[in-house]
Amino acid sequence: MDDDIVLNIDTSSGVPSRKTGQKGGRWVDRLKVKRAVKRKAQAPSKLTKSTEPTTYITDVDDRPTKRPHRDRTTPHQPSESTKPTSTPAPPRQTQFISSLFTSNPKIVTLQPETPAMRLPTKPSNAPLDTSSFEGLGLHPLLVSHLTSRMNISKPTAIQRSSLPSLLASPEDGTERDAFIQSQTGSGKTLSYLLPIVHDLLPLSSLSYIDRSIGTLAIIIAPTRELAKQISDVLEALLKLRLRAENESADDPNPASRLTRWLVSGLLIGGENRTHEKARLRKGVPILVTTPGRLLDHLQNTSSFNIGKCRWLVLDEADHLMELGFEETITGILKGLEGRHRLAKQAVEEGKSMEVGGWDWKRRRRTILCSATIREDVQKLAGTALVNPLIIKAVEIDKGPEPATGRLDPQSSEKFTPPSQLTQKYVVAPLKLRLVTLVALLRSLVAQAQGRRSTKIIVFFSCTDSVDFHWNLLAEASMGEGEGPVSNVNSDEDSSEETEKKSATDTNKHDAHERKCPLLPDTSIYRLHGSLPTQTRLSVVKSFSGTQTLNASPTSSSILLCTSVASRGLDLPLVRAVVQYDLPTEGGATEYVHRVGRTARAGKGGEAWSIVAPSEIDWVQWVQEKMDGGGKESESEVNQGNVSLTPIAIEEILGSGFGGRGQEYEERATEVQLAFERWVLREKQNSELARTAFLSHMRAYATHPSGEKHIFHIRHLHLGHLAKAFALREAPKSITWTTAGAQKSRKKNEGHPSAAIAKNKAVKSHQQQRREWEINHSGEAEKRMQNVVRAQGRLTKKGGVMMSSGVSEFQIAGGDALEKLVHGS
Repeated sequence: MDDDIVLNIDTSSGVPSRKTGQKGGRWVDRLKVKRAVKRKAQAPSKLTKSTEPTTYITDVDDRPTKRPHRDRTTPHQPSESTKPTSTPAPPRQTQFISSLFTSNPKIVTLQPETPAMRLPTKPSNAPLDTSSFEGLGLHPLLVSHLTSRMNISKPTAIQRSSLPSLLASPEDGTERDAFIQSQTGSGKTLSYLLPIVHDLLPLSSLSYIDRSIGTLAIIIAPTRELAKQISDVLEALLKLRLRAENESADDPNPASRLTRWLVSGLLIGGENRTHEKARLRKGVPILVTTPGRLLDHLQNTSSFNIGKCRWLVLDEADHLMELGFEETITGILKGLEGRHRLAKQAVEEGKSMEVGGWDWKRRRRTILCSATIREDVQKLAGTALVNPLIIKAVEIDKGPEPATGRLDPQSSEKFTPPSQLTQKYVVAPLKLRLVTLVALLRSLVAQAQGRRSTKIIVFFSCTDSVDFHWNLLAEASMGEGEGPVSNVNSDEDSSEETEKKSATDTNKHDAHERKCPLLPDTSIYRLHGSLPTQTRLSVVKSFSGTQTLNASPTSSSILLCTSVASRGLDLPLVRAVVQYDLPTEGGATEYVHRVGRTARAGKGGEAWSIVAPSEIDWVQWVQEKMDGGGKESESEVNQGNVSLTPIAIEEILGSGFGGRGQEYEERATEVQLAFERWVLREKQNSELARTAFLSHMRAYATHPSGEKHIFHIRHLHLGHLAKAFALREAPKSITWTTAGAQKSRKKNEGHPSAAIAKNKAVKSHQQQRREWEINHSGEAEKRMQNVVRAQGRLTKKGGVMMSSGVSEFQIAGGDALEKLVHGS
């Protein structure tokens, strides 16, 4: 062709023609070709290291042509960019080395945790043994003492749940407050006493530790009897050996020599405050007390060294709230915090005489024990506890781990009696209540003849009823004729008769143990809040098992008491609990607490309830409260495990009085007549019966509004109820209003102003009717409950907490009771 075009091409360099780009195809292919051309343009003359950090090439010219990635969806075909250029391709390399550190995924390296941030954990595959105290981690000396001296070899369910958490040392970082909830009679006392002694026992190896260090643990109980019982258990626990059994006292190199400095103290009302101050000045490391007396010493005793307190236990918290101790507990908590802050500040400023080495950073640990999680208990827990654990008794088939968590305000835990407890009830008419009680007691005592001593507890609604029945059973006898009849219904009592009554009762009432002619070889005791402190403690000690000189090993004991004995008391060998009067306050919870005095620690027991015909609905009601909980349908309630078995009254009377056929009716009548003769014999006896009758009616009126459909004073036949108190008719203080009104009405019928008086009477009646409906709308019961609780609270007089001196239900006069009965 004659285009006169001259091409000047230099082919000596061996560099292939550079193609600026490729048209068409994928952009990835075009990029691959561009990079390949760029690499071929470089021609080093000696052994070089490639840009890859660890890949070495022997000869650049021998580098094989890198094949581009092909599309997997289409068959492999060489594209225009992969075709060889005009320069012949170098020979293919037969071997190449791949880099170990390229094209690897990115690895994120975690920073190692420091030892201080990690908490020690227990081995997950280690064998657990919660069937013994040793397996729970209790101190070996305590384990040996429990087994050899106290005959306790295995922990109960609540102890298995609480000990692993409460035995945790502060170094573990798991030390927290605790809320212990369990059934009555489950060994709750040892569940907090053992961790306290376990924590304080290692301090015995320090030479500078003695009782002058002050109080390190405080246990608060609502009643004096419960405080004394806890103190007795603690004293028995502190008698442990301070060295192993195989270790001799003459051993020159003992493993750890311990000193006996742990002593316990008891602070309760009614004792000498001067003597208590002297004990506190010497030092009481573990203190058992009631709330009022503790607050009194916190406020008024400067020598009370309590700044280093490590443990605070609030036992029976629900009962503490019922008795109105909320403000007292708040004052105690503030006092403990203030004493701790002042003691710590004195040490930091060098003004304290305390020994060095004490861990002031360790916080106080608080344990709250309650059978229920009610609203007032939740409020107390929110005030006293910090980040608490909820510890409940576990069942054997649920494993050994404790059920722990936070307080749930919406939780509705049902509170049930022990499963091995047998619950029965007897429907007795009002006029047969007294003889039914005697027959039941005779039957229970007769079944225990020839066995070990059997104990029976009978609950009444008020203190006057306890005093009356205690004197009645001890003094009434069979085969006596009609004595001189006193004026039972007389409301007038001269001062001379009152003085004679007090003089004759002095020697008779000083003794707390009496015998009953109708119950052979049986001692009768009484217990209520109006008795002196020493008498109450002596009664509990005697009834608990300390035999008197004249008692045989097989003698039985009967305790007549109010609800003061329903909480916390561990009375051994209680075979049966009889509720002569059903609980007025507390409902099903109080019922469970009462029957919980028997069937304790896995043993059997019986619970009897004497129910009036008008109160028969109480049986179904209490069953639903205990077992139904939040169940809605009646079928679900009937499937519960808690049930009360009905027993016919004829069976009780026949078993108690014996005889063939209907002979028990004649014998029951003779017993009733003997009781009535005792009442008619002396003026003081009739006064006891009349006072008990009125107090019983006052107590009956304190049932809350939610139970008025079952317990209402209008449902009671006053004449029949009087027979239950050995009275032949109701006292005049109750019946005189109606009789006087009828007499006045007949006298004034012919008077000219009779019509006007009649209209006024009708209006007055209507007004009384409206007032009755208003007062029984629910507010009257709340006001009466507040008055009852206010009478039981302690008052501060002259800087000293003192009792108000008013009995349990003496809150209304006779006029108020008459208005209550004859309101319509």
